[in-house]
Amino acid sequence: MDRSIKHAAILANLSALRVTLADALERAEDAENAIKSGEVNQAIGAAMGIETMLQDAAALYTAALALHRSGRA
Repeated sequence: MDRSIKHAAILANLSALRVTLADALERAEDAENAIKSGEVNQAIGAAMGIETMLQDAAALYTAALALHRSGRA
């Protein structure tokens, strides 16, 4: 794979990883604020979906590493 294409693909994965983790952080902060206000249902609702976001983040991270490693064997 062309080096510039590989770098662009790695950049795209890392950028998406950053956005995904930022979204997960925002959800966690919303959940934390809700529970501090005694809103348990709202806190759990805010936290729902974080697991999927973290799975997506792990996949993006793995893809970035795989791209980096490709062609080095």
